[in-house]
Amino acid sequence: MGEEEEEVKIVETPRPPKIKAQVDEETRQLIQERKKKPRFVRQQLWQFKRLDDKWRRPRGRHSKQRRHKRYRTPVVRIGYGSPKKVRGLHPSGFVEKRIHRIEDLETVDAGTCAIRIARTVGKKKRMAIIERADEMGIRVLNRRI
Repeated sequence: MGEEEEEVKIVETPRPPKIKAQVDEETRQLIQERKKKPRFVRQQLWQFKRLDDKWRRPRGRHSKQRRHKRYRTPVVRIGYGSPKKVRGLHPSGFVEKRIHRIEDLETVDAGTCAIRIARTVGKKKRMAIIERADEMGIRVLNRRI
């Protein structure tokens, strides 16, 4: 009953502010436009539990979805593609570069590129890469510390 309670202090390391991509207004609008796609649903997904939520092309002989009937869900077609200028860009507007070593950071332009650390990189090297990227002002997309 005479025990003293100790205060536990949680120390949080301050995260650097998120670095924004240097993109023009046209590119920003195209990235927003790219998001306006329907959700492509596999044929008869809602009828069977065993079907995954992954897209599969409808192949049935009498398939209404394959024949693009209006009352069925939309089918993946070339018209739904992204504008060429923003194809392959991260939603933040950066071009992604995969990094395996600290030396790979020297080829990255901080204004237009963001890095994604490869999954095979261990914790020790990952910490070193993140630290060096913060010094250089490069955005790390998969910062999981």
